Amino acid sequence: MALVHPLTPARSPFSLFILSLALLLPWQSAVAGEATDRLEAFYREVQSLQAEFEQRVLGPEGAVQERSRGKVWIRRPDRFRWDYRKPHRQLIVADGETVKFFDPEMEQMTVRDFATGLGHTPSQVLAGGGDLERHFRVREGESQGQLAWVVLEPREPGEAGFRKARLGVAESPARVRRFEFTDAFGNRSRIVFSRIRLNPTLDNDRFQFEPPAGTDVLRGGGYNP
Repeated sequence: MALVHPLTPARSPFSLFILSLALLLPWQSAVAGEATDRLEAFYREVQSLQAEFEQRVLGPEGAVQERSRGKVWIRRPDRFRWDYRKPHRQLIVADGETVKFFDPEMEQMTVRDFATGLGHTPSQVLAGGGDLERHFRVREGESQGQLAWVVLEPREPGEAGFRKARLGVAESPARVRRFEFTDAFGNRSRIVFSRIRLNPTLDNDRFQFEPPAGTDVLRGGGYNP
């Protein structure tokens, strides 16, 4: 079964819907509130992070369709590595110029241009797509327990891979703990981060990847080496 990831190529259910937290460009919200204040502090204070994550995909009726987990490393600007480990291996790596999607089971890797390969999707929110309020309506959501929520709705739904997204942000230190989004078909993905380390030293090698010999490499998204 293909993993559902916010950066997965079109063959994944995500194309009906990402992730690479903390790579947004500096942002200041026009919406005042506890959640947006926490999110601004997070973007201002965090330059790199590593974490474990768990993702669940629920169908329109609420039944769990997929569960996956792995590790993620992020460094500004525009570098990240998502390592899906269970139930299937998959790797998504960005070095600031390209995004690589590697599926060892299929022995296939897709390479896309970073700037054009993400589109107006949750990946844009989490991977440095630019000014949030240029592409999304930003509003305060409710607070639940220790998390305050920011709600994002695309200004041009036809160009986005989701109908609505929510970021759950803890207070001190400010860190995004949960990310949720609903795609155009009513499927909901929930990503929970744990064992979060803020501002670790991450070498460039972390964001490089060469596939094993014999891997079928596909080019797309404006990438022409």
